Amino acid sequence: MKLMVIGLSALFLLSCGVKNDASHTQIKKASVINGVRVKDGEAIASSIVAVYDVKANYICTGSLIAPNVVLTAAHCKPDRISNLKVVFATDVDSVMNSLEPDVKAEYILQATDFKAHSSYDPNNETIEVDVGDIALVKFKGAIPAGFKPATFLKDESLLKIGNTVTVAGFGVNYVDISKEINPKKVKDEDIEYGEVYCEDDMRGNHVKCFKVEMEGDGILRQGEAPISFIHQTEVRLNEKKAGTCSGDSGGPAYIKKDGELFLFGVTSRGSALCNEVGVYTNALYYMPWINDTMKILN
Repeated sequence: MKLMVIGLSALFLLSCGVKNDASHTQIKKASVINGVRVKDGEAIASSIVAVYDVKANYICTGSLIAPNVVLTAAHCKPDRISNLKVVFATDVDSVMNSLEPDVKAEYILQATDFKAHSSYDPNNETIEVDVGDIALVKFKGAIPAGFKPATFLKDESLLKIGNTVTVAGFGVNYVDISKEINPKKVKDEDIEYGEVYCEDDMRGNHVKCFKVEMEGDGILRQGEAPISFIHQTEVRLNEKKAGTCSGDSGGPAYIKKDGELFLFGVTSRGSALCNEVGVYTNALYYMPWINDTMKILN
């Protein structure tokens, strides 16, 4: 879920049966959405980074899992690795726009390699599960003070329907569809890229359509949502109250145990308006690939 910066590149969960029946009020409440700002020094901030493409001007989120490796989503892959920066901050804008060269040198590190899982195919829009939306980013330079790799979840029995998951990211925190437009003028690509949202009848014809406005400021936020479905390679959350949106792609999904956060998931995709379902790649399933790929990168 990339955020064009500074709006999930719209990887809508249409294949999972999300209905276009949300009211305007519900959608405008969808404001991570309904998350709280993460402050510098908070434990959750110590392993979360922004993955920023300075050329395409989009932002994803990632989890530091080794001194020079970040876990993120495959769909965050840049056209050129030289365009990709790893930003260590809770406020991306404040660092990217800093006038202090020393600040930029310390908190903005250059990505040198990007390895996506071989099963990921960005052109296949028919797959509902087993998408393989997971990747590793290698970067050069020393991580700033206060940052450390995340700890992976060991006890998979904690992944149960109904259990609370903590998510975090730098993406959109407000969605609005108050401006109605003529359904006859809507193009398929407008919906595909998340620029337009339509309510359809039983035959799939557009009844009402609205221009989608998303706002995000590149500030790290966290939220909580319950597990609604578990698959071997993916976990889905009920995000009607809070959840991830554009720009949160690649970010972490944690289970909290004894007050400590344990990483298990990678933000992949979700419903069109970020207020229904969120899908997270189960990184624990891909641990053999992660370990093998880290050896290659290093």
